[in-house]
Amino acid sequence: MSIKDDIARVEQHIREIEQRLEHQVEVIAQAEQSGLPTEQARAFLVVLKQTLGLSRDHLARLLSDEMEEGNSGTGGVR
Repeated sequence: MSIKDDIARVEQHIREIEQRLEHQVEVIAQAEQSGLPTEQARAFLVVLKQTLGLSRDHLARLLSDEMEEGNSGTGGVR
């Protein structure tokens, strides 16, 4: 798998997490309106936010690696 494939896969993963995050916020809002407990839903929201942060960090590393590969391939300095 090429680095471009890895980047595309992580970008897709980030989009999916963002969608899940939006949905979870809606779930919490609906639960609050209905007077239902939200502790577990909020805990899951925290996990989603942490996962999104880690995925964005991963993407940044991949993009950096891609740039370094490009520089080394054209005689650039690392």
